[in-house]
Amino acid sequence: MRYVLTTLMILTSLIATGSSVSAEVMCAEPAASAGTAVTEGTPVATPFTATEFPESGGELTIFAAASLTDAYAEMAENLEAAHPGLTITVETAGSQSLVTQLEEGATADVLATANTSTMTRAQESGLISGDPVTFTGNRLVIVTPADNPAGIASIDDLAGDGIRLVLANPDVPAGNYAAKAFCTYDTVDGAPEGFLDSINANLASEESDVRDVLAKVQLGEADAGVVYASDAKASELSGVSLNVIEFPESVPTRASYPIAAVEGGNTELANAFISYVLSDEGQAILKEDGFE
Repeated sequence: MRYVLTTLMILTSLIATGSSVSAEVMCAEPAASAGTAVTEGTPVATPFTATEFPESGGELTIFAAASLTDAYAEMAENLEAAHPGLTITVETAGSQSLVTQLEEGATADVLATANTSTMTRAQESGLISGDPVTFTGNRLVIVTPADNPAGIASIDDLAGDGIRLVLANPDVPAGNYAAKAFCTYDTVDGAPEGFLDSINANLASEESDVRDVLAKVQLGEADAGVVYASDAKASELSGVSLNVIEFPESVPTRASYPIAAVEGGNTELANAFISYVLSDEGQAILKEDGFE
């Protein structure tokens, strides 16, 4: 069984890839109105015809958002055990990085992203075969080390003096979602004065994907980070407890995950994997790993 898990939490060999230079939360678009917790680009459900894996097996390559690392590794293991001759390679990274790789000639059979806008980019580039299907959801949470040395109890505390905050790069879905959340909260009545300015002053780095954010918090290299609920659950399942803080209900935190077969790939194997992801067993794995 072969897995290429580019965001695997190998804490002892983590390299600080984030940029502390000019790291800043930018509100390029008008923030959502207070009290309107929207989901970015929630797509209409698309019918999907279930497909079985061929008895002959084959080689299947999956490009998946970093937050899917653990869930897809478990799915791949289950499928290889159930289908002799089937070999699955899972490559995980930031969604935008995966699409860039495909645009530059990388080959894969399945693409699963953490937002619909990245999938739309893949469609517009002619990289997708058929229509994407939404297969799960997620939400943002704030995490701190278990001992919480900075005493962070709410989003307001992220604006305190000397807080080391780490986010994903704004080109990554998790980073984009986080920026929208902070920009929205900055407009809410009762938010600390100069909230967004304080967030930017405390922004220590922007990481290449959400699992790098998670790792920095696990290592104590950040006082707080913004990740998905599924990442916090993955940390717990790996034996590293974190303090999890929910965003206010008025702040948009929801994420939709679409999946699709890649143009030029093995469509039969791709559709069989998508069928498994949508099945009761696949959905149970996602739920167990903190997805919605």
